[in-house]
Amino acid sequence: MNMILSIALGLTAAATATAVSAAPEQSGAVRVALVGHSGQAPIECFGAGFLDLLAFETTIEVDRTLARVDLHEDRLFEFPFVIMTGEGEFTLNDRERANMRRHVMSGGTLVASAGCSNALWAGSMREELARVFPEAPLVRFTPGHEVFGMVFEVADLVTTRGKPGELWGIEVGGRLSVVFSPQGLNDSAGAVGGCCCCGGDEIRQARFLNANLLVYSLTR
Repeated sequence: MNMILSIALGLTAAATATAVSAAPEQSGAVRVALVGHSGQAPIECFGAGFLDLLAFETTIEVDRTLARVDLHEDRLFEFPFVIMTGEGEFTLNDRERANMRRHVMSGGTLVASAGCSNALWAGSMREELARVFPEAPLVRFTPGHEVFGMVFEVADLVTTRGKPGELWGIEVGGRLSVVFSPQGLNDSAGAVGGCCCCGGDEIRQARFLNANLLVYSLTR
């Protein structure tokens, strides 16, 4: 794994100023949020190890804890990079759909990751993304995409059971703004506290991919 140990980007929340605000109350650190939806709190099984990687291996100032926010809240727009994960079927309400679209269209990035590789949740997310972004269908992308080498080199996608992994995305204005993983980018083995997740058949390189996706979201 080739790692760029120092990225002289000078990235702070102020450098990501869009209609989505990245400015935390207490510092210039970039913050990331786990997003509850359809009346469900975000599950605890999304590891924050990718934030530790960026804190240790780059000069990017990040808050190394994952905040919690609900999709219907205006507070969603305080976070330039948000993660939805869960299990089981769900249906978003109109306000949640409107907030999801506004967040992405105003410069934010959404990562949608099936907890425990849950097929029901993944199916519901596909349906909701089609409703929210009818003009921009999900497109599968491969290790040839630049996100696979932003900071950490990820040569291929393999699940924990040795199967080929999948990543799908939606581009807005030529920028990858939504990333959907039916197997999951949860890095549940690295999750801390309250995690009862079996891990499913999630993507092995999740920690490095999540770090790359965050850097991509801040520089594109």
